[in-house]
Amino acid sequence: GPTVPGLAPSEASERLNFFIALLEQLWRTYQTCSGGEQLFGLTVTEHPILFQYNKEIQLLQRLYSLYNNVNNTVDGYYDILWADVNISKIVNDLQEFQNKLFFHC
Repeated sequence: GPTVPGLAPSEASERLNFFIALLEQLWRTYQTCSGGEQLFGLTVTEHPILFQYNKEIQLLQRLYSLYNNVNNTVDGYYDILWADVNISKIVNDLQEFQNKLFFHC
């Protein structure tokens, strides 16, 4: 999974996308089964691990979304000619990333 120790962040980000799709499929199945249980007056089976995974995936999505945005922005700086460098924009971009990091923590 995306939380394996020692995994490169770029690989973890790719694995996260796979697990997001898998979790969405499991979530749809859970909703279908829960609806069937309710329809027939049965007690809805709880799956706390599914809710836990959903929360963890959401947190990882935030983290790797920020990671990917930072990398894409920094990579874009390499395409700027020295004559066109706008230091204040770069500082503002980095400050914005820092604010997002502290906002999500």
